[in-house]
Amino acid sequence: MPYHTHKLNSSHSHIIGRTDPITGDSVKENDKVVFCAVCKSCFLEDSWVYMNENHCEQSQTLYAVPVLASKLVARKTKEEVIAELKHDKIVVQAVLATLTLSFLAAFSVFKQTIYQQDSDTTIAFALSPIISVILSFIVGSLTATDMFNEFVGYTKNDVRLFKNRIEIGAETFLLNDIKQIKYQREMYIQKGKNMDQHLSHIPFLLIYFKNDNFLKRNLATKSHKKTQQFLVGLEKISHFKDIFFYSENPKELQKMRDIKYRSKGSIQIGQPRKLLNDNSFW
Repeated sequence: MPYHTHKLNSSHSHIIGRTDPITGDSVKENDKVVFCAVCKSCFLEDSWVYMNENHCEQSQTLYAVPVLASKLVARKTKEEVIAELKHDKIVVQAVLATLTLSFLAAFSVFKQTIYQQDSDTTIAFALSPIISVILSFIVGSLTATDMFNEFVGYTKNDVRLFKNRIEIGAETFLLNDIKQIKYQREMYIQKGKNMDQHLSHIPFLLIYFKNDNFLKRNLATKSHKKTQQFLVGLEKISHFKDIFFYSENPKELQKMRDIKYRSKGSIQIGQPRKLLNDNSFW
């Protein structure tokens, strides 16, 4: 399996000076290193190959040079978030909705019990709280699946933009390690009996690193209204890094063009391949 290498420079002072666990050599500037994705240990590339590209009983490596947690805490107290996207707590909402519907059903059974003294309905009413809890757990489990989250546009990838880094969930990526950031949204057509529906996939970020690695992360919402401020935040980063916008949603595409028109940063907009001439989106 391919692994990710990183050539260290002066911006990686928190890594330079570490000891390679295999050779015992001190890691220096311009060395090529590999980071275990599980324990974040730093290895010279030759050491990683010597270990058959495996550590912590797996072969995954980090896309980017990790940032020390202690330094991040210090920075967060001084820096303001440029923009962020947070997920909606759909699972909690679904559970509460299920509980409410269940107790409404129980109330309906209760009314029937008053007018007809039936032992079966009385038992059903007595069991309704237990049934409500069971249904809540079932719905909570279903809404926690990746398939459901993909369908409703829910991800746990909260994204925060800072002047010097991007945080996606628990991951942190320094702008010094990044070459280009791409925001992309694609649409698809769902055939219907009376008319076709134009629906949105979850937008995602593609981050291209200077070491030729890249990663893709889904964002936390399908709503183009919620992403507008996030796009404005990416414009602020465009003064330091190349930003590429692509969207097949006409309203979002127009927002991107407005941002580019007013910006002096490095922004490119890709020409959508389809769905451009239809105004029935959302």
